[in-house]
Amino acid sequence: MSEEFEKVGAVSQRRYEQIVAELRSAAGLLTQAQFTIGDRALEIEPMGPCSEPVANTAWLVEESLTRLAKDIGLPVTTVEQARWTASRWPTDRRRKFESFTVHQVLARIDDDAERFASIDNLPDGKTHWTLDDARRRSDFQAEPPVPP
Repeated sequence: MSEEFEKVGAVSQRRYEQIVAELRSAAGLLTQAQFTIGDRALEIEPMGPCSEPVANTAWLVEESLTRLAKDIGLPVTTVEQARWTASRWPTDRRRKFESFTVHQVLARIDDDAERFASIDNLPDGKTHWTLDDARRRSDFQAEPPVPP
């Protein structure tokens, strides 16, 4: 059967490949936007040491991030998660073609060198990270397989 007659859902294989390319570009913009939110939240409230907060510092951070979230129309948890993820991935260590969610999962790897190396070492036979691959790499539970 020629490629022209193969279908993916209601579209031809060729159209499917065009859609995938378009959506990869859109996903890249989404990742860039999420890192921008995180970077700006870090600018407003840099990450502090992991020790105990000093005299209401934690409350002030929460107030600032809550105000920022409200002013940009996002849940505060989205801003907090973007801030934390951005803090774990310096700009030069981020991978343009990997999703923000993959960066977020791999950010759980505590050791900086190991974390930075992880995103560059794709799983065997893969051209990009999947969420399940990232979860396995960071020792978090992957999604159970869904039967057909």
